[in-house]
Amino acid sequence: MTIYAPTTFADRTLLPRSLIKRPRRTYTATYTFNISQLVMFAGTTWTVVHRSPTTNGHQIYSLFRPDDIRPFRVVLGRALAAAPSDPAEADRLYKVYLAGLRKQRREDRIRSLLVRQRGSAGA
Repeated sequence: MTIYAPTTFADRTLLPRSLIKRPRRTYTATYTFNISQLVMFAGTTWTVVHRSPTTNGHQIYSLFRPDDIRPFRVVLGRALAAAPSDPAEADRLYKVYLAGLRKQRREDRIRSLLVRQRGSAGA
């Protein structure tokens, strides 16, 4: 006959790992740089357009620089430094990024409408 006894704190190591409650780590995001702030990366000035935390507490930033071969970069926060910034210049670069984003969305909408029209014309 099998008898099950309730486990206490002392014998919790006898339980399988999946049943042991472990405290979850929670990280609070404290960002070093703000969105639309100018930062230095690899000796050039970039604009922060997005930021997000990782599961282990690091910071990931999406950077934008117009007229560059690769205008978007995703970088860890520790690789960045604050740039001596002019707020007007930071706003101008961020508005360039937003205008490009709107233009891309508009082109995508037009492209999807054309595809739908072609699809309905063939039916």
